[in-house]
Formats: sequence, structure tokens, C-alpha cells
Amino acid sequence: MMSILTSVLIEVAARIGAPLVKALLEKHVGGIAGEAGGAVIDAIAKQAGVQPEQLPQLPADRLERAIEEVEESPDLILAQARSQELGNELMLAEMQKEHWFGWAWRPAGMWLMLACVAWLMIVLPVVNAILWALVPGIQIEAGIDLANFFGIFTIYTSLYMGGHTVMKAVEKAKRS
Repeated sequence: MMSILTSVLIEVAARIGAPLVKALLEKHVGGIAGEAGGAVIDAIAKQAGVQPEQLPQLPADRLERAIEEVEESPDLILAQARSQELGNELMLAEMQKEHWFGWAWRPAGMWLMLACVAWLMIVLPVVNAILWALVPGIQIEAGIDLANFFGIFTIYTSLYMGGHTVMKAVEKAKRS
């Protein structure tokens, strides 16, 4: 039920130009952050004068008015600003508690991967094409083929993006 309700509200918010409501619903409905999304849905239902479950059955114009009123609500804007502020505080706390290497390896590694992708897919082929045009037979060798590099890239990105989830799952399995 919640996914249908959310998709209806997101669609209407996008159609009438309510980016704050749309962004909050997309970002915060479900999962751990569900309270913020639930608060947005409750606010829309309150403005419309119905229960949240009844929102999909409302006439489009009434639903649009309710979303517009919530979009202009200062409480909603303050909640979004507070959410961003808390996220920034969390990031700063992580950076302050660890030695700089504890947090710097992640962005440095991603920049390195981006540089390697640019080198292997853009710069090296262009340089080799220019060299070949000037002196046939001269080429710069990459040192690693694309298939092996993308295997390394995929492993690094998987660990970077999902390593914490895997670690939590292993910890949970150990406790069971």
C-alpha cells in the first residue's frame, strides 16, 4: 500500500512542480529514514483532510492543492535543512574521530579509479591514435587490459559501496 501511495504522491509532486516534497518522498520513504517520508505523507493527508490510505482515491486537483500547501510549509523546509545538517555533522564526526587516512582513502581511491578509467578509455586511445598517425608502429602500452582493469574496478567499487553491508551481515550471522 505504501509504495502505491508514495508513487502517486511523487508523480503528482513532480507534475505540479513541488521538488521539495518529491525529493523528501523519494529519499525518505521506507527503510531507516522512513519517519521523514511518513511525516510528509501525514502532512499531505492532513492538508487534504483525509487519512493517508485515502490519498490515492482523492481527486487530482484536491491532492495537488494539498501537496502545494505542504511544499510551501516552512516546517518542511526546516526539516529538510535539519536533515542535511545532521548528515553533515555525521560526516564531520567521522572525519574527526579517525586519523585522516581512515576516511581519505575512499575519495582518493575513487579519484584514482576515475583517473584510470579516463586514461584507459580516453587519453591513451587518443594519444595512440596521434602517435600512429605521426609514426606508424609506435604505441603506448597500457600495462593492463580493460577486462582485468574493470574486474579490479568492480571489486573496489563493490567493497567501497557495499563492504559495510557485507560486514554487518557477517556480524549478524556470527551472532546467530
